[in-house]
Amino acid sequence: MRARRNARDYERLPEHSEAHITWANITLMTRRLARAQEQRQAAEPSSIAA
Repeated sequence: MRARRNARDYERLPEHSEAHITWANITLMTRRLARAQEQRQAAEPSSIAA
């Protein structure tokens, strides 16, 4: 549970909660994209050996 702050209702304004949820989603998608990029690079044959 990386975005623990979203599990409880600590914020007074709904806009603050929305901002935290948006930030958590940006973080999640960034990690997924980085992991996908690493997997693509690992799957490509190395051009150094040529």
